[in-house]
Amino acid sequence: MKRALNNLFRRGEANPIKILCLGVGLAIGLTMLAEVIFEQSYDNFLPRLEDTYRITELYKSSQEDTWRPYTQTPGATAPGVKRYCPEVEAATRFTWLESGMHLVAEDQREVTANALLCDSSFFEVFPRRILIGENPHTGLEKENNAYISSRLAETLGTDIVGHTLTWKEYPDFKLNIVGIFEEFPENTHLPRIDVAVALPTIGQVRYDGRNNWLGNDSYKSYIRLYPGTKPDQLTDNVKRMLETNLPMEDLRKNGADYDIGFQPVGEIFSSSDYNRIMNIVFLAFAILMLAVAVLNYILLVISGMVNRAKSIATYRCYGAGSGDIYRMVLSESALHGLLSLALAVLIIFGIQDVVQEQIGHSLRSLFPPSTIAVCVAVTAFIVLLCGVMPGYLYTRIPVTYAYRRYTESKRHWKLGLLFVQFLLTTFFVAILAVISLQYRALTHYDPGFEYKDMLYVPLAGITQTEQQRCVQELKKLPEVAGVTWGYQLPSEHCSGNNVYNPETGQEYMNIADMYLVGDDYHKAFGIPVIEGSTFTPHLSDTVARQVMVSRKFVERMRELAGWTGSPIGKTVNITEHEGPLTVCGVYEEIHFGSQIAEDADERPSVMFYAPVPYSTNLFIRLRQLSPEGMKAVQKVVEETMPDRDKHAYSLALEMNALYDGILHVRNSILFTGACILLIALIGLIAYIRDEISRRHAEIAIRIIHGATVANVQRLFLLDLLKIALPATLIGALIAWRASISLLQLFAVKIELTWWLFTGCALAVLLIVWAVSSALVLKAARMNPTENLRTE
Repeated sequence: MKRALNNLFRRGEANPIKILCLGVGLAIGLTMLAEVIFEQSYDNFLPRLEDTYRITELYKSSQEDTWRPYTQTPGATAPGVKRYCPEVEAATRFTWLESGMHLVAEDQREVTANALLCDSSFFEVFPRRILIGENPHTGLEKENNAYISSRLAETLGTDIVGHTLTWKEYPDFKLNIVGIFEEFPENTHLPRIDVAVALPTIGQVRYDGRNNWLGNDSYKSYIRLYPGTKPDQLTDNVKRMLETNLPMEDLRKNGADYDIGFQPVGEIFSSSDYNRIMNIVFLAFAILMLAVAVLNYILLVISGMVNRAKSIATYRCYGAGSGDIYRMVLSESALHGLLSLALAVLIIFGIQDVVQEQIGHSLRSLFPPSTIAVCVAVTAFIVLLCGVMPGYLYTRIPVTYAYRRYTESKRHWKLGLLFVQFLLTTFFVAILAVISLQYRALTHYDPGFEYKDMLYVPLAGITQTEQQRCVQELKKLPEVAGVTWGYQLPSEHCSGNNVYNPETGQEYMNIADMYLVGDDYHKAFGIPVIEGSTFTPHLSDTVARQVMVSRKFVERMRELAGWTGSPIGKTVNITEHEGPLTVCGVYEEIHFGSQIAEDADERPSVMFYAPVPYSTNLFIRLRQLSPEGMKAVQKVVEETMPDRDKHAYSLALEMNALYDGILHVRNSILFTGACILLIALIGLIAYIRDEISRRHAEIAIRIIHGATVANVQRLFLLDLLKIALPATLIGALIAWRASISLLQLFAVKIELTWWLFTGCALAVLLIVWAVSSALVLKAARMNPTENLRTE
């Protein structure tokens, strides 16, 4: 090791470059590897994870041959399964109270938190230590009781227990803090839970569906089985439960069917096609990044063999055996590995804000002790590889080279390593191009409504008087082109309801229910009305019985219900709405939510009229989105709602945020690809310089005999292009095949054309040609007598 330290900065061996490239490769590769381990460990914190299951709702209509699964259930399902099935040790259910809930403490401190309504068995199925407070079995049985996370307690203080928090938008709604629970880890499929509120509180904020067996399926339900029990053993009792409590005969008579299933909690994250493929992508990138770093290290070592051959041969003259040579090389690679790992740690912590933004969680959760152990083991393997392969080559240097010049080039080794680096560089460049174009296609996709100049203001807790005043003042602004309101935020998925025949009870289809919209909704959002008209607010009795439907709704009703002619004036019945409802207009198809394949909602949609924007979202269409326009809208909002902390948000940002995951993947590929390209170029420069150094006499003789600079360049570049051309071609073909699989994740896809991958391959070739030409040009212009003087 002492010799390795002394040789660290020896000229001609490029040790700092080796350490730098290996450090960068370790930083990126180990971070991606840690991310893969993190995602594979989802929900592993749960004791008896193998016995814990999520209850899924299974539904089959008369128009379908297969079951449609839903991850939410009615309120009575979880306790019902516990009551009917003795194999169930514990069961729980929870539902959202509010995401981003604004809470005010008694000392007027404000916090924003995610609040869930949980039943008294929640911490039995999802055990967390209760740091302070009473047992949740009793604490979560009483209305308005709540437990806060240790994370939130750091802000509010542990003395908050026994005090109250007030919902800012609804000052009469108060939570009694009765305990603090240990925060849930980040690697869980559960939403971030800051406040667990007693489920009996639900009646104060919305419809109380705790005892519903059918409908109002807004609950997440879970069970934990006794050890050694399998879900199949519950089948008979579940069937008895459904037959007893649901109108199963009526459902089957109408061609429908209903059942429940059990999904292992340990498979929830990995069951998503998107998560599974992204996991494979990150694992592949981690392996490729580490491989490129190792290959480049070995390439630099081989390039320095000419300078070290004499010293190695001299050691052998003095009795050093192959084992001694291996130990010497391994000690150098160990030192380089330690320094590279230290550099990698500095890089990771130096850009930790960027890393945390891309991965969506903290470095602390990314690198627990078990993952650090894996990273150290991987680094040790890399160090061993970086020592054994060069050591093998060094042991083959003959002793005779101690007395004469070492001229063996190891050219085939170096060209082989460059081949792999060029291939991987082309692959990353092509994948980056595909992901970038796909992200652009998603963020520029036309969902059927205008949103880029649209602002929205959540109106929870705002009185009707304040809302109406705000609408009137906003309409006076010259920057505002339109104002309307609606229940549904376009960046979110719609709830569902069923269209049915009231005489036979037959269900036709499930639709996306947008619920209530306001005046000029279609005009503000630029949604074309293709038949009929919009709602008629002045006809209060009529408009309450009207419904507007999408084009696909009409097409499906023609198939399923035998509609003919114009749909205007026809009546429909929709669950959760008192019928019959008269169709007054048909609008062009719109698409809410994201266009990731497993999230895309292609159901027909419907909407109803709301005379005032109560408990909905206010939408403001600007003539042009600008800071000035947003400030003017915000000023009106503050003046008309002085007692509420309300803000105007950009709907375009919300729509683009649907694809933040794709953006983070693109940025990760961009950074990784840039590093791989840089490392590959360093290897290329080392190869060219090594070849020039080895053949400098040949270059001088050729120039003396009349060879031009172009002739010398061609001498080097032709051999290099014989490697680079097939490498970039194979890299582009692999990227094309990988892109086909990757695009299956999206409902909206770009077209994969041959010129896209050809252009990426040509870009890599152009960079290789430019760097190589510049280096050879410098050597070819040197005075040939200077090159021959050293011979």
